[in-house]
Amino acid sequence: MRLKGDKIYIKVSGGDVFTIPKNGTYELDIYEGMELEYEEIPHIRARAFESSAKKSAINILKRGFVSENILKEKLSQKGHKKRFINYAIKYCKDYDLIDDKRFVKIAVNSLKLKGKSKRFIIDYLKKSKIKNSLIEKAADSISYKTESKALKNAIRKYYRVYESKENKEEYIIRTLMRKGFKYEDIKNLLGKYINLINNNRQ
Repeated sequence: MRLKGDKIYIKVSGGDVFTIPKNGTYELDIYEGMELEYEEIPHIRARAFESSAKKSAINILKRGFVSENILKEKLSQKGHKKRFINYAIKYCKDYDLIDDKRFVKIAVNSLKLKGKSKRFIIDYLKKSKIKNSLIEKAADSISYKTESKALKNAIRKYYRVYESKENKEEYIIRTLMRKGFKYEDIKNLLGKYINLINNNRQ
């Protein structure tokens, strides 16, 4: 058994060599000098690649909560085959490490608190490769009242940013439209906010 790069080379009696991923050995009871039979090789290789995909999935999830499809995509990018990706996904589901419903709930609530528009939130869920049925439910959960509150907070924020600009209203409108808010809503609430400021200054 010899380590080279991210692979372990195992020599079987008779001279044949096969490889397994380095991070796939932590669940295997193998050691240098161990004698293996040919019939053991398929089982060892399958276990090693399963363990490798599972460990990669856990490492990805340690860095941040992701959706099921994003996890599959990241595992594929790391070179894991579909069969072993499916094994890793099942493991993560069995141990409640991934849950798209929970992911959507956390993402929507977090983005609401950050004052993001409904369109921004929906786009984020699409980029996260969430199923359309869950995205539709998320969209229904974002009320007009919630959207208005987010817009009011955003107006207050960007009014301070552009307050010294000559055409601050135009800057604010363009900025908020890029963030997914509707022109009519921005125009209406921005007008009310400016009137409120002017009245307070009198």
